[in-house]
Amino acid sequence: MSHLQNSSGRDGARLSTHQNKPFRAFFGGSRSVATVFWSVSSFHRIKILLIKELAQIRRDRSLLGILIVAPLFQLLVMGFAANTDIRNISVSIRDNDHSTQSREYVRSLASSGYFKITLLTGPESGDADQLVSGQAGLLVVIPQDFEKRLISRHPATVQVLVDGSDSNFGVNGLNTLQKATRLFSSSLTGLEINSSRRAPTVTVDSRAWYNPRLLSRYYMVPALMGVLLLVTTMLVTSMSLVKEREEGTMEQLLVTPIRPVELMIGKLLPFVVIGFIEITLALGVILGVFGVPLRGSVLLLYAFSGLFLLTTLGLGLFVSTLVKTQQQAMMVAAFFVMMPFVLLSGFIFPVENMPPAIQVFAHFIPLKYYLEIVRGLFLKGTGWHELWQPALMLLLWGIAILGLASLKFRKRLD
Repeated sequence: MSHLQNSSGRDGARLSTHQNKPFRAFFGGSRSVATVFWSVSSFHRIKILLIKELAQIRRDRSLLGILIVAPLFQLLVMGFAANTDIRNISVSIRDNDHSTQSREYVRSLASSGYFKITLLTGPESGDADQLVSGQAGLLVVIPQDFEKRLISRHPATVQVLVDGSDSNFGVNGLNTLQKATRLFSSSLTGLEINSSRRAPTVTVDSRAWYNPRLLSRYYMVPALMGVLLLVTTMLVTSMSLVKEREEGTMEQLLVTPIRPVELMIGKLLPFVVIGFIEITLALGVILGVFGVPLRGSVLLLYAFSGLFLLTTLGLGLFVSTLVKTQQQAMMVAAFFVMMPFVLLSGFIFPVENMPPAIQVFAHFIPLKYYLEIVRGLFLKGTGWHELWQPALMLLLWGIAILGLASLKFRKRLD
């Protein structure tokens, strides 16, 4: 029995020693963890390493900016931009009555602080173009007998057409208009003098265009295609070019007869092909799985997507000229490009609700114009006549960033 106990004790000690080897190796020696950790010399070594790392971060101005300045700046900008409150709603009004009460109704909408009023005076046949082109989110039609019905104590109904392509805007914009209309109705009690009948009321007869059921996926899913194109083509392009430099294969290519411009085109063309493959696959998913209608031209969708690929590939090439490692490329692309582009492009938050200064900045984001294009093509069936302006902005943006990136890329190769 004593022999067994001694043997068991030796085996337990041997096992304990074997299990402690990783800890002893990590903390350097045979001293116990507690002794090493709480020793003065250990604190001193940690202090020296801490000072060294802080000094290294302080000398690296780019890293210091990424860690401190950039997050504070993005928090400040995104804090103002991340606003789901519906304000500055563009409303076009067709006043067919031209009476005192119809003008008072228009004035009450304007004074509510939620609407930007545009009075329509041209032919009524062009009123629907206000919604198609995006110049108005709501179209209000005041009937000819508006004042007459109010004076006779009958309900007066105004027709409201809603741009339902943005379901969130459609619901909130219509609710805001109905609230403002109820406030106007409550101010009509003065017309009830010397009358035993009830006070006149104004009601809203609404109808949502392009998205009658106001489904949010109709608005969000087509835009996701633009975000995915931005993420994949830009990020993979920047990392692929940096990987060539990291592995030393870029220098091997430079000693061949290939020219820098040929090298750049050869590197970017595969991602153009990949981008169009992604568009085709995404189109099948959007139509087949989510059931989002495509009311516009498929050829226009591919043509405008090609313009957008110019910007994403140009951004990827530009990022690759600024960094030295794939990790840096991923950080710069994600932090300085993708996050601001997604949040300030109107993908989540309406650009119209952002402060004026941020709206100016948002107009320099190519994703904003591509989202206008895909949402218009899918939901409204818009054509070249309505989309030439965002298409022109994508073309100018793509030429500018691709040209700048090409110059930096060639200079870096030289």
